[in-house]
Amino acid sequence: MAKNNAKLWLLDNIELFDELSPDQKIVLQNSIVKYKYNKKDVIFQSGDRMDRVYFVVQGRVKIVKISETQKEGIKKIIRTGDFYGELAAIDPENYTHFSDSAIVMKNETVVLAIPTTVFKQVLESQPAVYQKVINKVLSNYKKLNNRLDSVMLKDSRRRVIDFIKEMAEEVGRPIGYEILIKHKLTHQEIASITGISRQKVTTILNEFKQQGLIHLERNSILVHDKKLFE
Repeated sequence: MAKNNAKLWLLDNIELFDELSPDQKIVLQNSIVKYKYNKKDVIFQSGDRMDRVYFVVQGRVKIVKISETQKEGIKKIIRTGDFYGELAAIDPENYTHFSDSAIVMKNETVVLAIPTTVFKQVLESQPAVYQKVINKVLSNYKKLNNRLDSVMLKDSRRRVIDFIKEMAEEVGRPIGYEILIKHKLTHQEIASITGISRQKVTTILNEFKQQGLIHLERNSILVHDKKLFE
């Protein structure tokens, strides 16, 4: 009973399920599996069957594409309350296997896995939840498309600016006229997102700091001047 209560408490902390009744959450809790991971653990790999939707309830997970030379490109970061694998529930005929890998970024990361068949039933029975998921899919597509445009068409400086702007929109917190971004990423991870070298990322961030546009701390950026985004 205590184990089920713990699962129910975790479900209560997922915003997507706010529309569900207590009875619906109790039904859902019977199908979920809770996993605890440490940094660098692999949740799934490219080619694995796409039969679960993963919800991060604590910690962070990166969705990556790994090249033949083992070079890693970060496509998306799944933070607390976010999810991945929903396309298999929306369109199970076309989304059967993962094309990317999921790697844990932080120790003691907690993930809930919900079978896609069960998640599909939730979507079909709750139009409000379905609409939230569709909105999330469209938002993710827009971000990924903007990222692709940035990598293909823009120089290194502009790519770093786009990264800071994206993080400001996702996790930024206003402090007066400034924006505090606790991104918790290494310069190598920023490089994997922007498609430039770690050394170049460090150089550009230091240039912005010297110009008085930002202040740098470990795993965080304080944007002094929003003109940086123009």
